[in-house]
Amino acid sequence: MAKRTFRILLPLLLVGCGDFFGRKTDLSFIEVPDYDAALIAYVPILPYWEGFEGPVDICIGYDELIYVADSVAGQIVCLDQAGRVIGRFALPRVHAIAQDRRLDLLAAATIDTVIGGQTYRLEALYRIRPIGSQGYGLSEATVVRRQVHPFYFKTTFSTSDTLVRFRRIAVLADGRYYVTRTGPDKDPLKFGGPDDAVLLFDQMDAWQEAIAVQTSTGIQTDFFQGAWGLCVQARPPQSPVVSQKEGFWVGLTAPGLPLRIHAVEIREGEQGRFYEVQSRWSQGDTSLAEGFLATPGRFRRPEGIAFTGEARPYLIVCDAELDSVYVFTLSGLEGILPPPASGQRRPVRVSFGGRGSGPLQMRRPTAVAHSRRLLYVVDFGNKRIMRLRLTTDF
Repeated sequence: MAKRTFRILLPLLLVGCGDFFGRKTDLSFIEVPDYDAALIAYVPILPYWEGFEGPVDICIGYDELIYVADSVAGQIVCLDQAGRVIGRFALPRVHAIAQDRRLDLLAAATIDTVIGGQTYRLEALYRIRPIGSQGYGLSEATVVRRQVHPFYFKTTFSTSDTLVRFRRIAVLADGRYYVTRTGPDKDPLKFGGPDDAVLLFDQMDAWQEAIAVQTSTGIQTDFFQGAWGLCVQARPPQSPVVSQKEGFWVGLTAPGLPLRIHAVEIREGEQGRFYEVQSRWSQGDTSLAEGFLATPGRFRRPEGIAFTGEARPYLIVCDAELDSVYVFTLSGLEGILPPPASGQRRPVRVSFGGRGSGPLQMRRPTAVAHSRRLLYVVDFGNKRIMRLRLTTDF
């Protein structure tokens, strides 16, 4: 009996949306929902986090805690997901922060150093281990290694080295990390590269190289003029599927540059591995998007760059001079892709900003981060951390 019932039901299942005799059902009575792109936007999660003196960088850690570099207070501040301060670590003039998958913190700050009987203030990279005999946290943290500029790659010193700064740190999945560096010496032939550079360090904080890149005009050692914003695709949460990609995105701030955001990829050639600047950008065709990452003159001071963590990631850029935050697809189109049922194809523009202290305004945003569908913006001028969420993520 069960077999006979199965033989009767199978043809009915195969008919699908047809009637009993296989005629196609008229679906015109179903109304297509109206779609309003204006309803897709970032909205603030209030209250914003305040109580900082001069926040400049932020890191969402692999320990799922949030770390803020407060340069004016001279502290690394640790917060939980609810915004409660759960620890502080004193580090004078700290201005960059990151965490590797071993849960060590990497920070950039200055240090006073005596050379030839005279005291100089130099830039340094710190490895901070937040674990001790009493447990885990910044109260237990200690500095386990420090690299002082310029002595991580040479033994000589000049007074111009006091003007060099490390701007941002981005950690790869295997523990190596990139650092953006700026300074006055632009000599492309200098050992260790010009002061404006992207540097690579290994897992033990040993300097590997100043990155030279292949461009359409040849190999350049001085490509990263005013290197500042920096990110890689490896990011929390801690898992076996953390991105293994070794390329990076960088923001440049030197005057006169038409394009200030660049993706750098690693290629294999006859001479081995090399770094190449990506040049395949979508731009200009307004049927594809309202705006484009590669529009000349689009940015002025892209000090912060981050990726979102969804299956389809986006690039987020904050411009400290334009007081704005921008969102792009990885092909360079401004906006996020609309809902599948919307019938729309162009990305929806969700960039926001403007100078001020209002809910969507900023005064010199210096860094961005993204985690659990929340966007974090370091609003230096207003001394706060902004939290925002897309309306489609509620």
